Amino acid sequence: MAATLILGRCNPYGAETGGPRYVLGGLHGPASAATPGADLPENVAQGEWSCPQPAQVRVRMTCRCGHTGRIMDLCSVHDETVFRSDPLNYGRTIKETIRARGHYEEIQRRQSSGCTRCLYPGAAPSWHHEIMVWQNELAWLHDTRQWMTPRRVQVQQHIVDLVAKFDEANATGQIHRCSMRLIPVSLGRVAGDGRR
Repeated sequence: MAATLILGRCNPYGAETGGPRYVLGGLHGPASAATPGADLPENVAQGEWSCPQPAQVRVRMTCRCGHTGRIMDLCSVHDETVFRSDPLNYGRTIKETIRARGHYEEIQRRQSSGCTRCLYPGAAPSWHHEIMVWQNELAWLHDTRQWMTPRRVQVQQHIVDLVAKFDEANATGQIHRCSMRLIPVSLGRVAGDGRR
């Protein structure tokens, strides 16, 4: 008889471990997916998308520059029950089982095209956050009918200056797109279980 591994539920976005803490590799910090004041259920307010499937693989994302993400327990290809309308009998619903890609396949296929630390190296995260702050001020100036003021021109210039820093870092190769790969990890305790 083969040994059975129990990993728990699939946990791609942090629903099983207290919510997403490292959206975009931590670019936006803890609770960055939160939506305060929206009166949403707690799991939705935290941006948690839970998966009912059992985890089948334990992996971590890695890029060619050596950056690594947190360990994730993910589901893989599995059977899924779906319901669809019968095209020959209006009002009748057909239940069927299909083979569905799991989070392991979907993340590798759609959400691993760029390493956050390669796209936002050095001071780039702070530039990004500054741009967001200036854009919020622009929106406020617009909403309070202060668009045609010298302050709007100053704010726009701050944004242009920060974008120029991004452009320069892009041109010099400091910012580059490095795709991520999901690499299986040991089920034992992993030394240095943090991010690099």
